[in-house]
Amino acid sequence: MMRSAAITIVLLTSACSLVHPVHVTPPSAPHAFATSSDAADDTSSNAADDTNSDAADDTPHASGPAERLTKNEVWWSAFHDPALDAAIQEAFKNNLFTRDVRGLIYENQIDPGAPQGLWWPLQIGVLTPATVQHVRANNPASGGAIEYNRQAISLSATYQVDLWGNLDAQRRVSLNFAEQQRQNVENHVQNLAMQIGQAWFDILETRALRDLTLTQIKYNQELYKLVKARFEQHLTPRLVVLQQEQLLVNLQSQVPLITARLALLNSQLHQYLGRMPSPADDIVPLERQLPNLPPAPSIGTPSDLDANTPEMRLAHLRVAEVQHRINANLSSWLPVVQLVGTIGTSRIDLGSQTAPTPGFVKEYAAGVTMTWIMFDGRRVTEARQLPMQLKRREVQYELALRTAVGRVQDAVVRETYQATSLQNLRLQVELGRQLLAEARRLFEQGQSDYLPVLTALNNQVDLERADLQAQRLLLNYRIELYRALGGNWSYDVTLLRE
Repeated sequence: MMRSAAITIVLLTSACSLVHPVHVTPPSAPHAFATSSDAADDTSSNAADDTNSDAADDTPHASGPAERLTKNEVWWSAFHDPALDAAIQEAFKNNLFTRDVRGLIYENQIDPGAPQGLWWPLQIGVLTPATVQHVRANNPASGGAIEYNRQAISLSATYQVDLWGNLDAQRRVSLNFAEQQRQNVENHVQNLAMQIGQAWFDILETRALRDLTLTQIKYNQELYKLVKARFEQHLTPRLVVLQQEQLLVNLQSQVPLITARLALLNSQLHQYLGRMPSPADDIVPLERQLPNLPPAPSIGTPSDLDANTPEMRLAHLRVAEVQHRINANLSSWLPVVQLVGTIGTSRIDLGSQTAPTPGFVKEYAAGVTMTWIMFDGRRVTEARQLPMQLKRREVQYELALRTAVGRVQDAVVRETYQATSLQNLRLQVELGRQLLAEARRLFEQGQSDYLPVLTALNNQVDLERADLQAQRLLLNYRIELYRALGGNWSYDVTLLRE
């Protein structure tokens, strides 16, 4: 008795030592908020903060070429920009949401509630009672009773034999869930690449708009000096001076707004890449310009979308999932066969009785058990529900196809007509420049008043901005076309494990 109590106390003490206090460490935070869009100011500020504290920010930054995760051909290679490729590859590795959803793939693959191989149906355990069993048994030979204390310990094992494929069907359902999560990750990865590409070109457009605005300000300052000089010579009314000054101030007031938009775009791009948000313009190289539209990709046929888009692959897996669940339900009605075995020993203490008996008795058992559930209301309900669910998943599969086809067609139409519109717009820009030059020449020669100049100037400002916006919009439509066509390159990104 004392020995059993001592063993129990030791086991309980050991179990208590496995429980540890819970401490949650907050993520590393920067030393101060970044509010400057100047990369140099932001860097010097961070360096000053680092000298005051030993806790460095461990947010990943791309100090060199990013590790390339994709092995197959990718759509952004058409722009021939290594910096863009490095940024996207960095995002695939460090983007926090990508890391989060990517981990769910491998969590689902080892779901403890689903069969995980030949060893999963096997259970081995040690069985020992917490107390001493007191047994009273009748003795037919003497007509009396025998009382004794019994202490037993045994090693037992059970193994379910998958004769009807029920465990295999459950395993396939679990693997199907993991593959569905993979398609969700691929969908996010492809969206992330599209978002980075669009943000990249938005930054280039905003930079170009800032430079264009500064150029327009300089040109309007020259005109302002001209009309002011003519006003002082009594050749132009004061109204012209005020109109030109108003146009100049209007352009100057747009520079801070453009700078703010550039800062917000850079902060957004930092987040896409898995970095701490920062308005510093330090990711897109300063010498980059908006590129021309690359050659059009081959769009293939609508049937190609079934294998190329993650949305279609996900819909396909969801149909297969229900079919696996139907197989699991059908096989669950068949008998469950288990192999069982037990081996152990018992210590029998007769107390004061003098009947001869061994101190220890070996025990073992082996056999086969069969459990056959003849009726289960839950399984009956599930058997009625699954065919309806299968039909609905097939409808969703068809809907996914039509949506995917529509996205490709819409992207092609938008790009085609936007390209035509951009050509016409650039012709208008060139004519507008000629018109402005001619109106200014006539005004300087005194052959016309300032109204044609002012009209041509306003028109030219609007046309140049519209041209810039139309070029960026055309690039965005091409990126949307690439996204609509999908691809299998995103599978490589899901293979990275933390």
